[in-house]
Amino acid sequence: MKHLIAVLITAGLCSAQVAVSAARVIEAPVIDGVPDEAVWNLSVPVTEDFIQHRPHCGEPMSEETTVMVVYDERNIYFAFTMKDSCPERFVRMVAPRDHDFSSEWVGIWLDTFNDDNNAYFFFVNVDNVQQDGRLCAVSGWDQNWDGVWSSATAVSDPGWTAEFAIPFADLRYSREPEQLWGVNFKRTITRTNESGFLFRMEDSGDIRIEDFGDLCGLSNLPSNRTIELRPYGAGHIRYLPDGDDEWDPWMNAGIDAKVGLSSQLLLDLTVNPDFGQVEADPDQVSLSHWETYLSEKRPFFLEGSDMFSMPFNLFYSRRIGSIAPNGEIIPILGGAKLTGSAGGLRVGFLEACTGKVDEGEATLARTTNYVAGRLIEEFGEGTYIGLCATSTDIPESDGEEYVYGRSGALDGQVTFLDHHTINGAIAGTWNSTDSAWDDNLSYRGWYSFENERLDMSCGVYRSEDNFNANMIGYTSATGQVETWADADLYVPFSSSTVFQHWWGGIVGWYDRVPDGPVTAQGISFNTGTVFRNRCHIAFDMGYDGKRTDRYEGPDGTEYEGGMNYGFSCSSDYRKPLHGDLWAGINNYCEGWNRYAGSWMRYRPLPYFTLEADLDWSTTSDARKFDWESGGWGIRDTDWRSAELSANWMFTNELGLRITSQLSRFQLEWDSGYSGREYYHWLNALLSWQFRPGSMFYFMMGENAEPDEVTGDSGDPEFTVYTKLTWFI
Repeated sequence: MKHLIAVLITAGLCSAQVAVSAARVIEAPVIDGVPDEAVWNLSVPVTEDFIQHRPHCGEPMSEETTVMVVYDERNIYFAFTMKDSCPERFVRMVAPRDHDFSSEWVGIWLDTFNDDNNAYFFFVNVDNVQQDGRLCAVSGWDQNWDGVWSSATAVSDPGWTAEFAIPFADLRYSREPEQLWGVNFKRTITRTNESGFLFRMEDSGDIRIEDFGDLCGLSNLPSNRTIELRPYGAGHIRYLPDGDDEWDPWMNAGIDAKVGLSSQLLLDLTVNPDFGQVEADPDQVSLSHWETYLSEKRPFFLEGSDMFSMPFNLFYSRRIGSIAPNGEIIPILGGAKLTGSAGGLRVGFLEACTGKVDEGEATLARTTNYVAGRLIEEFGEGTYIGLCATSTDIPESDGEEYVYGRSGALDGQVTFLDHHTINGAIAGTWNSTDSAWDDNLSYRGWYSFENERLDMSCGVYRSEDNFNANMIGYTSATGQVETWADADLYVPFSSSTVFQHWWGGIVGWYDRVPDGPVTAQGISFNTGTVFRNRCHIAFDMGYDGKRTDRYEGPDGTEYEGGMNYGFSCSSDYRKPLHGDLWAGINNYCEGWNRYAGSWMRYRPLPYFTLEADLDWSTTSDARKFDWESGGWGIRDTDWRSAELSANWMFTNELGLRITSQLSRFQLEWDSGYSGREYYHWLNALLSWQFRPGSMFYFMMGENAEPDEVTGDSGDPEFTVYTKLTWFI
């Protein structure tokens, strides 16, 4: 009785438009997907028709949803009852964790600091496939964050039910004895194409944390001074066809640890981590002068990566533990990472040390220490001020001099009158290899207006000649001023039975070297529509003006402009067979670049999928500088790639994924010289989460680099790899 009275009093204090209250309980519910335990009777159920944002914005969803919330000393628990008049028409899908859903699902958002800027999200589909991550108004979505939480689902004649148990140890929150969190819930009904929220979001579907409701009733939460350990053991054996046909065995062990310093701060430590790429980086073609920007895949760098998203790309985590000139992965000896909040200040600090790579008597990579830190003070609703810095140090060794690189930046953003935003930043770099410490700054500033129908922005970016963060960051063109302006219009069709919404946009840009040539100028238009059946079609058209490429040839060159055209479409992702298609033609170095591609997925069974990603890109009649012959010529290129994969999920915790890629790049000069390169790789990866947070991997792979003389696929390297990680 005392529990019930306390719940009713707390519910009356809630300020949300719908009362969402959490009740403290002593006995934890059983997470079996069916909320029938007596403990759920202590909650205050919220039974509402969620508000649609698809397909009929603002109208109630056609089926009723009930939400219940309780908590104890360790976890916060959520139970959902989703009524559905046609459960036999559910789209079923068993997939790896964090996979995009194309079935019925329900989700939770938690703004644990109630600051309107940061939120966790936890989703499950009807087959209990989990997805989680974080959303930050400053840095956007972080779907790489992974918590260790439990869920279960069940299907019955009235619909389906779901239960969540989210440990407080996974969350950061304030130290106040009485807590008020922001909260929202989302549900999808696939057969009717409906999705909606308990607290209405914008018609465009954007998640605005400031529009969440209140979750109250939370008090005296644990301080989260917990320790999580993940020791691992790994090994592989590799066949190296280097003429001796030898096998290269390798074994390793290490440990990762998470230390909850408080309910707001988390320390990650790693000793001798295994950062081997379980999945290979896809082979890509680049028509620019700059290296390909690779996505991060390593867990130590992925989690909390939103805090290390720095202005001007001052931090690029793939620099740490990259590839040595001989193709060997540079080992990471250890690392530490601190993330969380100290009062109202968000904190991120990372340090990692890499080891040497030798080949014979030559040192290909020296021991290097990397440091990156960021502080963000948030003031609510997209307003903040931030400070960040990086440092890279390569000590003196083997007769080589001490080398260092430094960078720092100050950035901030002000959001006012709900829809207007001003953002600005300034950064500098200081490297021991620079001949002078001047002209080493970058600046940026932009203004934007955004509401449910119209987005507009304009900005300027200036980088000086000696700005260079490439020791730990990613810097491309410098010494120029870039300006742009764009506008996008979004129009929903609430009364149409065919169209969901239409959009159209325009963007213009003008870049130049101060008191020098124009490096880019142009304008582009795009438009498209989404249909009620979730298919889409889009078109774009633009014009590039005359420009100077400062990096083509020894002295640069001027190119005439030309037109660009593009097209894309996609089918209904709820169907067993669906995909995307794109194609276009662009002016390129006074010639043409033509491209086409498609991505397709076929799901004949809920637990089995086949995927194909096909890409084709050619350039013709392009005026380029031939560095081999030392003169200008006309060059044609042809790039083709096929990436195929199959995924079989035996259970939600056990799956087999087979992935392969075959690519070819061919070039031909008008001088008569031609060349080609073939590349292929194949991985078969078995992954098993044998207990929450504990993983076993077994992989067999083949990789064949192009032959240096003929360009044909060289002799393949074979690898057998296994790893066991135990969560304590």
